[in-house]
Amino acid sequence: MSESEQNQYLEGYQLLVRLENGLNTIAKRHGVSFSQYLILKQIVENNCNEPSMLARAFVVSPPAMSRKLTALFREGKIVKLYNLKDEDQRITNLKVTEKGETIVNTLNDEYGRILLPYSEKSEALMAQFIMIANQILKK
Repeated sequence: MSESEQNQYLEGYQLLVRLENGLNTIAKRHGVSFSQYLILKQIVENNCNEPSMLARAFVVSPPAMSRKLTALFREGKIVKLYNLKDEDQRITNLKVTEKGETIVNTLNDEYGRILLPYSEKSEALMAQFIMIANQILKK
């Protein structure tokens, strides 16, 4: 990989880190982290309502996802619905509370207003970032 490609990769990575930090700052104003928002959004919009499904979707271990969900549960943003039909009480489904749904809707609107003008540019940058990242990973 040429030095120019390495510099492009690093610039793309730095941009993504700054973007994540900015998105996290906005989320914090609404009482969640950006990653918590993404979890709530996944439950609400994609019916991804089992801890194991969420762990796979975010490529984290089940215990790590459990810790993230426990924080949301304690803050009243999700509720756990336990399996009452079978004898296995370990099986739970998740439901976002009204408080959690309000956060998702508010952040969807806020992020949409901010990111919409840049969506075409960010898609091209992301494609370039992925291409360069794949080249690095192949070596």
